[in-house]
Amino acid sequence: MKRFFVTLPMMLPRLSDRAAAQLLEILALLHESMLHHYGAQAERWHERQRSRRSAAAHYSSLPLRDDEPF
Repeated sequence: MKRFFVTLPMMLPRLSDRAAAQLLEILALLHESMLHHYGAQAERWHERQRSRRSAAAHYSSLPLRDDEPF
């Protein structure tokens, strides 16, 4: 299954320079906190996805037997 991304326009409010900087700082801190807490789990999931893709590529390259209907 091929992934695709759709970008949707977001109507974000106008912020002062200070508020924008503070918002980005909060988001960066939240991101770091989530990475610290969930990083190992996310890495395990990504590794399983890579393994599944490589296994699927291996099996899709194998020739079909003559008696298989599809």
